Amino acid sequence: MHVNLFDVQAGFGGAKPGTQAVTVEALTGEMDRLDIARALVRTLPDDLDGDAVRSNATLFRAAAADNRLVPCPVVLPAALGDVPGEAEQASCALAAGARAVCIRPDKDGWSLEPWCAAVLFEALAARRLPVLCDQKHVTTAQVAALAAAWGDLPLILAGAGYRQMRTLVPLMTAFANVYFSIGSNFTVHGGLESLAARIGADRLLFGTGLPDAEGMMAITQLMYADLADEQKRLIGAGNLERLIGEVRS
Repeated sequence: MHVNLFDVQAGFGGAKPGTQAVTVEALTGEMDRLDIARALVRTLPDDLDGDAVRSNATLFRAAAADNRLVPCPVVLPAALGDVPGEAEQASCALAAGARAVCIRPDKDGWSLEPWCAAVLFEALAARRLPVLCDQKHVTTAQVAALAAAWGDLPLILAGAGYRQMRTLVPLMTAFANVYFSIGSNFTVHGGLESLAARIGADRLLFGTGLPDAEGMMAITQLMYADLADEQKRLIGAGNLERLIGEVRS
């Protein structure tokens, strides 16, 4: 059985201290090797990334040159006037081909509290732009608060590990707008089966964690899971394609 794969947890262009940036060619080469059809991409690793505007421009150029890459740019509040307004950020992202955005409030120096971020999330919710929340930058408690405040806005939780299952299941039970990437660091024996049974396969998204992680781990986890073929197809690409199709321009 062939399962189409749309990677929700991938990136290029970033670097850690003492390392070189990961190139677009390196990412697409891995996609070719692993038979990953499309990828939602952002700056990864983002340890040395302090300029969201520049990083977003790099993502947009790469996506314009390769339609397998769907940009997932960084968005942030515009109170200082050093970035375009929140609505303009969302509109420009959509015009450049983005179908999701990511947030990293800790790194970019802003708060998720309404007094700081409400205008941003209003702009994202109006367009139903999925928001990728990596556990490196956004805690589970913060995801829950956002999910409660913005019930129509899809939130994609990524980077959760096996020790968070006791929190992940009640989180996704409580908030139907929270989706979960099965990519790194999620390596749980029977984890996909458990989440599919308790939450539903329609809330799970395929992700690898490239370039920090070996992508075959997530593929093996999906393909060898004790799930129906249709459930695997939903996780592999169908669920993300559905979310993208619901974005409002």
